[in-house]
Amino acid sequence: MSQGVMMIGTVLTVLGCLIWGAIAFGVGRWLLHRAAPARGDSALAAELGRLAGRRARRVAAVVVDLDVVPVARSAFIDADEDSRFEIGSVTKGMVGMLLAEAISRREASLDATLGDLLTETTGSQVGAVTLRELATHTSGLPRLPHSPAMVIRVLLGGCFGVDPYRGTRPASVITTACRQRLSGRGHYRYSNLGAALLGHGLARAADCDFATLLAGRVFAPLGMSGAGINAAGAVPRGWTSTGRRSSPWSAGGYGPAGGGVICTATDMVRMATALLDRTAPGQAAIEPIAVVEPGRANRSSGMFWIVDQHDIGRTMVWHNGQTGGYSAFFALYPQARRAVVVLADTANAAAQERIALGLTRWLTNTTVEDDTAPDRTD
Repeated sequence: MSQGVMMIGTVLTVLGCLIWGAIAFGVGRWLLHRAAPARGDSALAAELGRLAGRRARRVAAVVVDLDVVPVARSAFIDADEDSRFEIGSVTKGMVGMLLAEAISRREASLDATLGDLLTETTGSQVGAVTLRELATHTSGLPRLPHSPAMVIRVLLGGCFGVDPYRGTRPASVITTACRQRLSGRGHYRYSNLGAALLGHGLARAADCDFATLLAGRVFAPLGMSGAGINAAGAVPRGWTSTGRRSSPWSAGGYGPAGGGVICTATDMVRMATALLDRTAPGQAAIEPIAVVEPGRANRSSGMFWIVDQHDIGRTMVWHNGQTGGYSAFFALYPQARRAVVVLADTANAAAQERIALGLTRWLTNTTVEDDTAPDRTD
């Protein structure tokens, strides 16, 4: 056996030991952690504490009901109304609002192609996909680009808690997308790459960058003063589901897909309230697009928003999100004029869904059946 092979084997062994040691350390810390008491609205805090469990870290939960006073109630674990959280792919719902707003301004249409907005994609497979296909995950694009560089980024993010999108730029994302082959076009295939492309295309149509577009057309009109694109120090490091620390995610070239948008519970209340009373910019984004394959029974798609019809006749419009160290769940019940939002500094989207659906049951005294519970999208 050559010295080179032996050296590689030694390096891999050491690396494996370091990874397993980090996992064991994180699990030990997770087992020892105990959640702070929930506070805020007394009834909501009691329910949040019960649902979140004794190992929860920072959590913010809000419920909105336009037919009662006060309209919004909130509860927190080791957080408050001004605590900022990464919202992950809930950002895609905001991109849907930007698309609907661009359509109302005649800057875009659902049947326009990506090549109409990003002319450098003309001639590639991705340049021919429509904005409707991008906004409903039916473009045929992969979840992330098929490239060695992206594989390495994802592996480093998973093993060491680093930002997998750090250093990416819109131009590089667009260039990489032009090299992708479409597969299963017309059928549901969740794509972070597609969401990123649409966000940058809408920004190009408005002659600005994505951060400026989101701030000017969603955050400012809704008074979401705590919302923004993650900057250094804007949020602390979060936690993986196994108790390891994870670095905040920057926007980078994948910002529109959920890379680095941060919000407070107050911001979420303002957005949910506006969508429920139909005064939000890009309001049409939460309406179903009937010609799209739903992907599962009783499900259709808005502009990135997922629309589920439950057996009891209630419509739930929702999106979840997860970064390396944060997760979120945002649900609207338009017919009941209610909303439930959960934000947490732990990367466990399934846990936030469970809390949000539990709060929905508590709020409405009706049960969302297990077979209609939302799937993870991130």
